[in-house]
Amino acid sequence: MTFMDLRRWQDWAPRDVNAFWEDGGRIETTPSGYLAHADYVYCRALTGTLGDVPPAGAQAFAQAVAEAPLAGRSGHGATLRPHLSAYLLGALNLLALSGHDHRGETLGAIDLDADRLIDRARMLPRWPRAWSHHTWRVSHWIGGVPAILLNFARHDPGGTVEEGLVGEIMAACDRHLIADGTGLLRAYRSEPLQALFRLCYRARHDPAHGDIGGVVHVHWINHVLGRPYRHAEPLLERCLGDLSRYPFLEDVPYCLDFDYLFLLRTGIGQSAVVAPEGLEDRVRRYGEDLVRFLAGAPDTGYPLHKRVGALAALHETALMMHLETVPGVHVEPMDIIRHAYWL
Repeated sequence: MTFMDLRRWQDWAPRDVNAFWEDGGRIETTPSGYLAHADYVYCRALTGTLGDVPPAGAQAFAQAVAEAPLAGRSGHGATLRPHLSAYLLGALNLLALSGHDHRGETLGAIDLDADRLIDRARMLPRWPRAWSHHTWRVSHWIGGVPAILLNFARHDPGGTVEEGLVGEIMAACDRHLIADGTGLLRAYRSEPLQALFRLCYRARHDPAHGDIGGVVHVHWINHVLGRPYRHAEPLLERCLGDLSRYPFLEDVPYCLDFDYLFLLRTGIGQSAVVAPEGLEDRVRRYGEDLVRFLAGAPDTGYPLHKRVGALAALHETALMMHLETVPGVHVEPMDIIRHAYWL
């Protein structure tokens, strides 16, 4: 019996998170507290159990988001980072799929100041310039900001944001931030300083993974908007090369594995890149390894957020192989970015 036959999402989530959704209460208003509840929603969406969420739990979560210091919110000094803000809004989008649509009332209660999020002079998202060499980190702003604005454009009854603004931002990202010749995100200016940063970064992670895990945040929004990926060919060739690593890109599967599979699935059809002959077998094996890992994943030391990334990657393998159901989960494959705008 595989792990998802048991629908073990209850076992993965912290006890207080399960209690909130079943019995009510209050969310711990810290980044980690908000993250745990968004992870809960994503996990249930990817395991096909979101329809079982009690209406009172969905309502309480929506109220917590309405009161949260989301990035760009007026009247708050310190706010949540755009990555987490977009993730909370993504959870609301997923709840809406199961009939718990509180997006209008939630976003309508938030006074958003778009100028706190974007630089009008260049129409680019604002990000901490001191971190510009850390592509993966600053991409949380560069992709997270348009994700937030897209949610308001589509679901705020007050019409705070027009969707055309999001398109302008993505076009500006293409012009100013997507590098010629590589298709990667280039928020920094100094190549020597970037080389030094990559040397230090390599002590913990492969900087090539940071490259892909960075630019994908921009292409999530392009995917939702139906925009092509600028310089997709070299980007996809790089993704294909890295898939030679087994079984996963790093020691355990998480969002990074999803990032690579997502870019390949959504990018190959819009580029001149031809899927190599062995790609289908590699993706099938990826799916098998994900099921095998998750079936025996430890209850501690492998947080819920990483499980969400692994589940999303598993769905991507099913989408790439045109399967009717996701192996091990036995639900219809979900294009999570299409529905949630963020992961």
